[in-house]
Amino acid sequence: MGKIFSDAFSKIISDAKKMNNKTIAFPEGNDNRIIECIKQILKTKLCKVVVLGEENLILRKLGLPKSNEFIKVIDPVNSVLKSKLASELYLLRKHKGLTEETARDIIKEPIYFAMMLLKTGEVDGVVAGAVYHTADVLRPAFQIIKCKPDVNIASSAFLMEVPDNAKFTKEKLMVFADCAVVTYPNADQLVDIALESAETAVKIAGINPRVAFLSYSTSCKSSDDQNIIKIKEAVKKLKLQKNNLVVEGEIQADAALDEIVRNRKNPDNSLKQNANVLIFPDINSGNISYKLVQKFAGVKAVGPIIQGLNKPVSDLSRSATVEEIYLTTAVTLLQTV
Repeated sequence: MGKIFSDAFSKIISDAKKMNNKTIAFPEGNDNRIIECIKQILKTKLCKVVVLGEENLILRKLGLPKSNEFIKVIDPVNSVLKSKLASELYLLRKHKGLTEETARDIIKEPIYFAMMLLKTGEVDGVVAGAVYHTADVLRPAFQIIKCKPDVNIASSAFLMEVPDNAKFTKEKLMVFADCAVVTYPNADQLVDIALESAETAVKIAGINPRVAFLSYSTSCKSSDDQNIIKIKEAVKKLKLQKNNLVVEGEIQADAALDEIVRNRKNPDNSLKQNANVLIFPDINSGNISYKLVQKFAGVKAVGPIIQGLNKPVSDLSRSATVEEIYLTTAVTLLQTV
């Protein structure tokens, strides 16, 4: 299957295969794209799999006689784990008013069952969103998996494949954030998004991050626009936190990706090379931009990669192809370290 992907994505897959037989849960076992992806995962030995749904139906679709050491099919409604996971969920959420009876009902829902498998260490990551809406994936993730202790807010990033004919960089991947989770981030949230995205650039994309906080202006000297003010504040705070991280902003997209334009607009900028991690001021600009780049340039976009959680959860686009689900699984595996 690797020949389908570019060299950059093939390397991600190759790196993911080295993750010592980690296990990924797929709560949407009734979706045919998930089934086809699992077939490819088993064929290429990418990872072990737990798939949720009706056991006999899923095994028949997979062409398998029964579960084995590489794949386990679990029906949340009839599973022997149901009572244990419901009790764990109750203890986790009773302070929020969750009752034992409601916990027993909720755990039958595959997405909650999968998150509790992740919480209790039965699996190492969850990939969902082929059927579930983003909110239905993120809600239990935030409730059950929660953010890392040093992270104030979870966010998302997309890995964007750089076209072969691109003149602005020799790198093959870029990171766009946040395009799917945080709607209108404030300055502190932008700092978290940038830090998590820089980590994604290193851990998954394999690139040294150069962060650009995008705006409609470049180094505006005086403005009462709150959008510009919050970006300037975020850049200042981030530079104080991470002196070794290359950061520039606020900056226009063309300046972030073109040295001549950048030096003309702001000769004192911090970027010695073009940016490869683009931080958007809000979800509107981020989501619109990644989709336009995807369609106009015909490049692959992998994500949203959920950043800042204690354990990896990946949210698929409901339009995701089998290949994109496979790639997302590889990215999820790389987040397990």
